[in-house]
Amino acid sequence: MPVGPEDFYQLAKQIERIRDVLANEKDNILKIYSMNDLNDARITSYNKIINVLNSVQLSLVFVTKHLLNQQWWDYLSPETIPTDDKILYADNFVNFIKLGFIQGLYMSIESSFRLFLRALDPIACNQGMAEFKSIYECLFKTKLKCIPIDGILLLDFLRLVRNTIHNNGVYYHKNGDNVSITWEGDKFDFQQGIPVDFVTWELLIRMTDALHNLLFIVVTDSNLKAISTKIIDPFSS
Repeated sequence: MPVGPEDFYQLAKQIERIRDVLANEKDNILKIYSMNDLNDARITSYNKIINVLNSVQLSLVFVTKHLLNQQWWDYLSPETIPTDDKILYADNFVNFIKLGFIQGLYMSIESSFRLFLRALDPIACNQGMAEFKSIYECLFKTKLKCIPIDGILLLDFLRLVRNTIHNNGVYYHKNGDNVSITWEGDKFDFQQGIPVDFVTWELLIRMTDALHNLLFIVVTDSNLKAISTKIIDPFSS
């Protein structure tokens, strides 16, 4: 975990790098589709993730400039705040950012992929309202022309990480099953009733890089490009 202002600053710069890549990709998508409608789901899929990254970057800057700054604490409170309490508050806030990061990424990808599936096949997967795993498996296996390599594995991994949030970072499966995911050469074990301790900032950066690569493959798929009408995203309105 980052421990000092420079660590958080460097982390914010990594987030900024991915955000800028996504912004450039969005511009390319607009050119590919010759599209001026920023409310189309093929564009808002980028906007949503960019918004998440902007918020994470701003939060990390806040940590760097304020939570780790003694003068800011002195300005905030007329009473002396014990150092241990400041450290605890900062740690809790950083964990809050991380949880928001995970939820935001998941929400952005899930909402966009549901819209894509409805556009390709309005009745598939209970009109796009089935569990998310069914949505992306249907997309990748039957609806897209180009099957993203390891796309299902990546989203399985993201889904399992996100689901631990329901239990404050502890993995639970309704059948009591343990699950192991091997992704990019690393093995990650989800064990029933055991806290997940491998979701580091480094891992989240890696997953975000992989997700934006996956998104580009999906959005530029020939079957999705063949849809000439607007794919309405209620989020944008």
